[in-house]
Amino acid sequence: MLSDTALKNVQACLASCDELINGRFIFAENIIAKILQNISDSKEIYDLIAECMQNFNFDKEFNRAKVKLPTKDGYFVMPESKAIVLPLVFCIFVDIRDKKLNFHEFVKNYFTSENMNEFENFAQTVVVPFREAIAYCFDLDKNGAQNQTNEVKDSNAQEDSDKVNTTSEDTNQTENQVYEGGNLSKLMEEANIILCQMKDELKSDKKIKENLRNDLDYYILCMQDCVKKLDIKNLSAYVVGLTYMVNKAHSLKFLVADMKQKLEDYYLN
Repeated sequence: MLSDTALKNVQACLASCDELINGRFIFAENIIAKILQNISDSKEIYDLIAECMQNFNFDKEFNRAKVKLPTKDGYFVMPESKAIVLPLVFCIFVDIRDKKLNFHEFVKNYFTSENMNEFENFAQTVVVPFREAIAYCFDLDKNGAQNQTNEVKDSNAQEDSDKVNTTSEDTNQTENQVYEGGNLSKLMEEANIILCQMKDELKSDKKIKENLRNDLDYYILCMQDCVKKLDIKNLSAYVVGLTYMVNKAHSLKFLVADMKQKLEDYYLN
């Protein structure tokens, strides 16, 4: 939970993002400067973005997002990962503020749309995901208010975890059959990619203490085994436990959040 002061600072940044999303091109650069000031004023957002910047390559991600076609208008594809969205948009904003990126040319070259004007497309494509990533990371709803249900959800999820760990293998197999329709295979492919990224982060992050590193490594191995068996029930349970463990392993935090989001999307669909 954020303190009152921290919450107000985060909400101020979200409000500035809303101002940019709903505003006009002529005022955009001033509002972008305001958002950057909001980030500077919020230790929580600043630290969050600084954490994302550690292994972030702006030139690579920026060039990857820009799609330029020889005979058609270019377009901009935002990455799915919030851990990349946050530093990418932050760096774009800084370059616009510092005049390193020509905002008018950027919008003209990559945000032409038949359904909306160029600036509106920029706002929906770039600013909205940035705002949503901030709200998500601080567990705020779309209006910027703190969610009150997560403690109950986490408690229920932990109970589910305890139940899963005490069930027999035959029962697990029966339960998993219920989930074998839909996009389970696709979900597990995506989960495996995230788990491989977790292992890479675990190897490269020298700040993680040895005991925690061993525990995380064991959890990841167990989750990879769940992926092989298409065992979504136990995979979900392990993710709940991992959510609490990564509070002291920040480099894995966003990857765990991505995993949780994919599981939630799967269950909802």
